Order: sequence, then C-alpha cells, then structure tokens
Amino acid sequence: MHRPWPAKSVIASLKSDQCRALLASGHPRDFAAEEVLVNQGETTRHVFVLIDGVTKVTCSSRNGRRVLLAIRSRGDLIGELASLDGSPRIATVTATGPVSAVVIAHRDFEAFLARNPEVSQAVSASIAGKFRSTTQRVVDYGAHDAPVRLARVLYRLYQDYGLRKGDRVELGIPITQPELASIIGASEAAVQKALAGLRQGGIVSTGYRTNAITSFAALAKAADIPPDEGEGDDFPPKP
Repeated sequence: MHRPWPAKSVIASLKSDQCRALLASGHPRDFAAEEVLVNQGETTRHVFVLIDGVTKVTCSSRNGRRVLLAIRSRGDLIGELASLDGSPRIATVTATGPVSAVVIAHRDFEAFLARNPEVSQAVSASIAGKFRSTTQRVVDYGAHDAPVRLARVLYRLYQDYGLRKGDRVELGIPITQPELASIIGASEAAVQKALAGLRQGGIVSTGYRTNAITSFAALAKAADIPPDEGEGDDFPPKP
C-alpha cells in the first residue's frame, strides 16, 4: 500500500488521512483471475476500492452480445453508482488476473461520505468523469471511422495504463483484439486491419500478450487529436 496511487484514480485525489479512513471502513478481499466481483442486474450495493490488479467492466445486451465498457485498476472505485442510487448493477465486473480490493458495505460507505464532504465530491467527480468518457465514445462512433476510433481508444488506454520501458511505452493491462473491437463498435477484422496500419506506420508493436507504442504524438495524429489536446512524447514521463 506504500506505492503511489495512479494520478488519475479517485483515491489519488484524497488526502492521506481520508484514504486511510476510507480503506479502514471496509474489509480486504482477494479475487482470482476471471472471478466476478459483481454481476449485471444484481441488487447489491457494496463498493469496491481496487488495491491491486485490473478488472474489466462488461455489459450484455438483450440479444446476448457482450460489450466491454471500461477497464478499472488500482485506485478506482467499483459499484459506487449502485451504492448511491440503489439501482441494479448496470454491468458485470470481472478480474482479468489476481485482484486485491477493499469491500465497503453500502451503509458504511454512505456514512463515510456524509462525514467527509470532500470525499463525496471526489466520488461524484469520478462518476461524472466515467459518464463523460462514455459520452465521448458515443461521439467518436458517429464522427470517425474504425481506424481513428481504435487509435483514440488506444491513446486513452496508454494515457491511463502506459508503462514507459526505454524508448517505448507498454500497455500495462491485458486486452484482446475482440475486446478492442467491442469498445469501438467494429468487427474484429476491422481492428486487425487498423492495427496492421499502425504497425506499418511504426506507431504500434504487438506480440503475444504485449502491446506497445513508440510515439504519443504519432498516435495522437492517427487518432485525429489536435496537438493542443495531446500529451506529447513524454507521457507517461520517463523514469
């Protein structure tokens, strides 16, 4: 727990005493790879604080199609929306590998937020950010073709989960081509073709369970992201 929390996570936005108090209000629990933390449609209201590991958030439509909505990792909250509004879970959350979390009962989470308005604001901001991200994806679907949508999704993934290794940035989470296809609303064949184009351009390299990029600026250009909105080649920072 002495590692710094990822800068963009909700837990990183809390003061150290707030973080300790929040984690102390629940109990630790470990999950194995492919173990489900919550199921879509269930009416539970407890909240998870992810301490380590990566989870995938998926939703199944009425016709049985499964769509990858998001990825959550260390420092993120899971289940806070259902805890706050009492609605059924809108998605299933599954561990992609070993996951450690703190589970907080709804009543304890609600009481903690009531005692700590700053934390309540941070949680609300996190929920708003998640919906903003979803809205942006909807805009991307209508405004861009599959290669640009893929580049934009990869850009965001590398922003949030990239690990600099020498002159390249590796994606620190496992994600498959079918999952990328579900994120951008395209066929797996379209993703394969778009990835091939990025590889030919020297922007992306792929291998068995590994993905890396060599330039954020080049990926931003492929993603049709204006220069003033991009993070530049030094994101994430060199160690």
